[in-house]
Amino acid sequence: MSKDKKKVMPFWEHIEELRKHLIHSLCAIIILTIILMNNKYILFDYIIFGPAKTDFITYRIFSKIKFFFFQKNCNPTYSIYFFSKNLELQNRKIFGQFNIYIWTCFIGGLILSFPYIFYEFWKFIKPALSQKERKYTRGIIIMATFLFISGIFFGYFILCPFLIHFGSTFRISTIPINIFDLSDYLSLIINSILSMGITFLFPIVIYFLTKIELISSTVLKKYRKHAFLIIFIISSAITPGDIFSTIVVLIPLVILYQLSIYISFFYKKK
Repeated sequence: MSKDKKKVMPFWEHIEELRKHLIHSLCAIIILTIILMNNKYILFDYIIFGPAKTDFITYRIFSKIKFFFFQKNCNPTYSIYFFSKNLELQNRKIFGQFNIYIWTCFIGGLILSFPYIFYEFWKFIKPALSQKERKYTRGIIIMATFLFISGIFFGYFILCPFLIHFGSTFRISTIPINIFDLSDYLSLIINSILSMGITFLFPIVIYFLTKIELISSTVLKKYRKHAFLIIFIISSAITPGDIFSTIVVLIPLVILYQLSIYISFFYKKK
């Protein structure tokens, strides 16, 4: 009998096994959510509202870079910050802050528990893999976690600051005053970091599509120019529109695509 031959489980046993992994994942999310709820000042004052402050690290770094390259046209005093003052945020709902508190802590718990959730997902599908397939997938949990966290950091430290800066400085007239709604600000932060975290998992998706022979490195290479055009359009759409911020977002996405080509070629089904 082949070593790769596996015991066939009844359908309802698969459902029961999946339910067990889902419960474990949910417990991890709840535990980390409660931990964040007990540390709300750190979560909100230092993390969530970090990009709303003039001294946020991204603003300081890019302001110094801007001053370095355009120092003749920059005021040295102003170049330290992107903003002259912190963003003004307002809450217009009675339970607005409470609802945001619960929702943000839950999303934070989901993000922090991602490595464990992926581990539970991997435990569920691992028995269906052959010994050869398991050999080629060693370290996939570490790789998926690294890519997801890299996307989260990129969304938080790069994408969010550019979006916030553009939204707060763009003017159609001097008459309207920008006072941003708290829920809109939180939506921008959460959507940016989650979208980048998921986007950075693209090489993992390509790996699985390659293993089931739905895609290949040849196809990825053939349509590379088309993919780059789509990536450029996406980068322009999610950034303020200036060439510098577009390039900042474009570079990691292009690198991810090139990495996906390599992964598809290396792990192609033999």
